[in-house]
Order: sequence, then C-alpha cells, then structure tokens
Amino acid sequence: MNGKSLTRSTTDKFLGGVCGGLARFLNLDSGLVRILTVIIAVFTQVGWIAYLVLWAVLPTDTSSRTGFDEVKDAFGKGTGGPAERPVQNPDDLR
Repeated sequence: MNGKSLTRSTTDKFLGGVCGGLARFLNLDSGLVRILTVIIAVFTQVGWIAYLVLWAVLPTDTSSRTGFDEVKDAFGKGTGGPAERPVQNPDDLR
C-alpha cells in the first residue's frame, strides 16, 4: 500500500497498540480506528477476536517482539530457559 509494514505502535497505544499501528498503516486517525473497532466489537463480536489475534501476532514497531513474547515474559518463561523454582524451606511440611 504505502510501503509501511503493519506493526503494533509503542507510542500511539491505548491497550496493545493494535489500533495505533493499524491507523498508521492505513494513514487514518487513530481515534477513528479505535471507534470503528469498538463499534465492530460490540455489534458483531468479531472485533474482539480480531484485536486479540492481531495483538498476538503483530510485532511492535521498535522490535520483533509479539504479544505472545510479552505473555511469556509475564509468566517467567520468556528468558529462553526454564523458569526458576523457588527454594523450598526445609521446615515447610507441605
């Protein structure tokens, strides 16, 4: 279209940056894209699914990290190795 790639915005974001990135890609106002997304989500239920899928698969505009990478980091599995187990107290009888 205009030579830009579709990515999530890190500067123009409300939740995940999907609408901001989509607005930049389509050369539209991000407020208009957000309003249209909410209207589509409320009346068709497709908007929520589309937003979640785009959030999960689109990388951010400053790196190649996707929403899946953010979730892995939030649960301690994004470091590339196994998550550290807490040290068990020998006095704990559980």
